[in-house]
Amino acid sequence: MNHRRIPGLEKFADIVDVDNPLPLTFLDQYSLTECTAELSTAAYAGMLMQQAIGLGGWTFNGIDRLTMLGASGDPQVPGLGFRYDVDERWALPNPTGLPGVFEGHCPPHHPAMRAAVDHFCERKFGPGGPFHPDTPGPWKDSHKVRASAQVHDEKFRACVALQAQYAFDTFGKFPATVPTIFILMYLQSHHLDLEYYDTLFKPGAYLRTHAEHLSKWHTGIE
Repeated sequence: MNHRRIPGLEKFADIVDVDNPLPLTFLDQYSLTECTAELSTAAYAGMLMQQAIGLGGWTFNGIDRLTMLGASGDPQVPGLGFRYDVDERWALPNPTGLPGVFEGHCPPHHPAMRAAVDHFCERKFGPGGPFHPDTPGPWKDSHKVRASAQVHDEKFRACVALQAQYAFDTFGKFPATVPTIFILMYLQSHHLDLEYYDTLFKPGAYLRTHAEHLSKWHTGIE
C-alpha cells in the first residue's frame, strides 16, 4: 500500500518473496471475494434444502449492513449489537464482532495480532479443530488424514503476525481496507400461502413438497 514495504519482513525472505509484494488492497479484496463466494454458496444450498422440505425462501441483500450489525450510531437502533469503532482515517464505522459470540481475529478481541494469529492456529490445529488428529471425520483413517496437515511453525506465525500487525498499526483496523465483520446477504424462510398461488398462478407454481409441507412437518395443522 502506498509503495511502502513492511519493516522487518526481510527476516522472512526464505519463506516470503519480499521482492515481489502484493498490494494490500489486492489481498483484502481477494479475501473478501473468497468469503463472499462461500456465503453465496451457503445461501444457495439453503434454498435447495428449503425446496426439499417444502418451505418457501428468498435470498436477498437489500439491507443497511452497518445498521443491521449495530453501527447505526443511534441508541434506538441497536441492530445485532456488534461492537464497532470509528476513526478519522475511515469513511465508515468498522464492526469487529459480538463479544463472546462472534469475534473478529483482531483487537480489541485480542490484545495484538500475534495473539489473534495464535488463536486462529489453535482453532485449526488444536483439540476439536479440523486438523487435529483426534477430530472425527468421514475417512477410514481420519486420524492419519487430519494429522497430515502441516502445522504452522513459529517462524510462519511470526511472519503472518508481523504483516497483520503492520496493517493494523498503519490503518487502525484489520483487515486494512475492507470491513472486519460484514453482512452480505440473507436467506429468508417462510411457509407458502398456497391459496394465493392457486388463485393467481397456473398449476406447477409450487412443488409437491410445498403442497405437503404442513401435513408432513406440522402434526395437526391442515
